[in-house]
Amino acid sequence: MGLYDAFRQNGAPTFYEAVHIPVEADLVVSGLVFCFVILAASFFLVLPGIRGKERLFAFTRITLSLFIGAVILVSNFAMTWEVSTITSTPTKYKAGIGDDITATIGVNIGLRGINVTLKGEPEKQLNETINYNEHFSWEWRQGRPGFGPFAGRFNQQYRAAQFRGLPLPILWVAEYFTFDGEGIRWGRHYRQAGWYSHIVLWLAFPLWILTNILFFVLLRYGAYFLVMTGAAMVTSNIIWATLRNVNELKIPFSDKHVLEFAFGGSFWICLITGILCIILGVVVYVMDLRCPQLIATFFNADVIQDSEEVQVEKEEPVVSDRREEEDEEDETAEKEADRSASAAAAEPTDDEIYEVRMPQEMRPAQRRFTQRFQKPRRRPPPPVPMRHISNDDGEDYQNMPDEEYENAAALKMNRY
Repeated sequence: MGLYDAFRQNGAPTFYEAVHIPVEADLVVSGLVFCFVILAASFFLVLPGIRGKERLFAFTRITLSLFIGAVILVSNFAMTWEVSTITSTPTKYKAGIGDDITATIGVNIGLRGINVTLKGEPEKQLNETINYNEHFSWEWRQGRPGFGPFAGRFNQQYRAAQFRGLPLPILWVAEYFTFDGEGIRWGRHYRQAGWYSHIVLWLAFPLWILTNILFFVLLRYGAYFLVMTGAAMVTSNIIWATLRNVNELKIPFSDKHVLEFAFGGSFWICLITGILCIILGVVVYVMDLRCPQLIATFFNADVIQDSEEVQVEKEEPVVSDRREEEDEEDETAEKEADRSASAAAAEPTDDEIYEVRMPQEMRPAQRRFTQRFQKPRRRPPPPVPMRHISNDDGEDYQNMPDEEYENAAALKMNRY
């Protein structure tokens, strides 16, 4: 065989055989976990540049915050709110095959559907590899009863699985969630519980974002929103525990092998994290009231910005009594002068009364601009000289020197 003849037959392109490996990991959950791991690694790279205790405080804040956000999103999309597994179960394999197989059957229930796992013990049985993992979703419309085009998503996927010829144990488990009549409505109840729980968890996500923002602004309000985040997470657990079903779901395969469901890891981690958020929020609030300096040091925040009112006292110089009395007298004189000036300005003069004002064609904006920024062009009139009254000798007029006029200075100015 030549250097480039591997996996080639008769000169054809390279051929790789199909790899039939079941999907054992949730890709959405794996992507969310990977995203938060990248964020954590990015923040941790900055920690060596922080000195002293601030490095430990920053590490604690980043770890707790990212952990809470990851739990909110992962528990919203995870499929382990309820789980059940039975091993070494004898069961039928497919329609038309009379032989039984021994397999492990597992069911994981999430907010959006179920996962059914069938794995043979051993995997090679009846000349086949028995290793299946099938997903059935019910998000979010209930649909009409039955399996027609207007039925719900779960019923349509169940009918498609029947046409594909999936193993009977998987179809047997999925069939329990297609019942929707009388008191047997496990599919409807689980769908409603998942719908309301996922809404409340989506509410917790923006509350978590606002909590991180407010811890850099006001610690007290950050504590409030942290408590609300935990309350939303705990509420989602309460909704799931109360609405998921009225009758307990049990799926028998034999008298000794029965699928009995219990709360899974997503349920418990969401509940524990929600209670942890409430406790941490209360602790931050109490510390902000009792020990503001310590909690501000932990969050690397300024204490002054948390206070709503800041009072600054100014030291006033000591003034003698005599100086105070003089200041009071000056203030009184200034007030009286202002009053007299305002009164004189209020009384119109003779010139203002008999002045003829010609209207000007000007827009309001221009008029306001002219009045504010331009000087008046009208000059004051020249002073009127005083007339001399005739004396007893019958002289009507008499030449008098300039000094005898009361406004002699003004006349000299107008003369030149």
